Amino acid sequence: MIKANVRIFLIVCLCLLALTACRHGEDLPVPSPEVETVQLIISVPNTAAGSRAIGDPGTAVDEGADWDRLAVILAYTDDSEVTLPGDSKVQVTTISKTEFEDLPDYANNSKFKLLAIDAQPGTVYIYGVTYSYGEDNNQIYGNPESAIKACKKNDDVQALTISNDYASTSQNAASKFVSVATGYYKTTGNQPDEFTIQEGGTGQVGGTIPTMTLTRLAAKIDIQWDAADAYEAGYTDVKVTEFTFYNDKVNTTVTDSGKGYLFPALNSSSTGIAGKKTFNTSEISQRNGRVYHYTFPDGVSVPSVKFNITAEKEGNEITGDGYTLNFQKALNQATWYKVNATIKGITGDGNITLGDNSGTSVGG
Repeated sequence: MIKANVRIFLIVCLCLLALTACRHGEDLPVPSPEVETVQLIISVPNTAAGSRAIGDPGTAVDEGADWDRLAVILAYTDDSEVTLPGDSKVQVTTISKTEFEDLPDYANNSKFKLLAIDAQPGTVYIYGVTYSYGEDNNQIYGNPESAIKACKKNDDVQALTISNDYASTSQNAASKFVSVATGYYKTTGNQPDEFTIQEGGTGQVGGTIPTMTLTRLAAKIDIQWDAADAYEAGYTDVKVTEFTFYNDKVNTTVTDSGKGYLFPALNSSSTGIAGKKTFNTSEISQRNGRVYHYTFPDGVSVPSVKFNITAEKEGNEITGDGYTLNFQKALNQATWYKVNATIKGITGDGNITLGDNSGTSVGG
């Protein structure tokens, strides 16, 4: 009987040892990293339909209304010990426009929304972008979402670009173009500030919830011309038939429209992104003298605009070789540039340097 009990005991021990060996050979589940809830106040450009740029006497464009996706980007510093897929230091949270509008107002002010994000403790820079993903899940040309989600570090976020052909396939191309807005958390100056997500914290710094204001990205070029002097010189039927906008006036040999930076003020490169866009003016604009152009600035390039003129004189049709308007400085984000030109003749060509390259801020 004793021998039988000893055999049973030995068998049980061997089974336990075997089970223990199997457990050591298995991949035990990795515990999920600890996260904290980060509170963030976000403001986007006015979403009221039919809004008009400040001081702009032209036709109204829905500036800030036509987007359907907001990306909030947390870019951790290199020394932050976080566990993200692909050893990334960037966490992206995307919400729809409807979800954003349903967020609670901050301090009963509908211009500011309170967003809560779960994130791992560490030190981050916070960025935001509004854009259009597309109708029926079809991506609009130039949609920046895939590039945003591909970022692995803070430098990648600051280097994000967007095509000047963005939304070109949409029926509401201009409205979608000017509805792209970007911004980042900052307290003073124009550079992003660090924000520390603390373990056991409340998502606040010094009792204050960080605020991020997004500003319309596109700059507006508003060109007006007066041909009265040309008529006095004997010309008739004076028309401005075509404009070409060059992103960088020193590089006019490019064939595509180029790009801008999502955060042009953070562009540390000394080299701009070349590009050009040619557009024909309407029959009314050819004679009445006004055309608009929207572009995404890169923070570095100094642009120029070339326009062609046709007219009649003594029964002959005359075509000029073109005139060029040169800017003096790089374009700023969310700024309206009003350019006035006087046409005195159409033969030959000319280079005209704009006065102070000043503009009127229209973002915000």
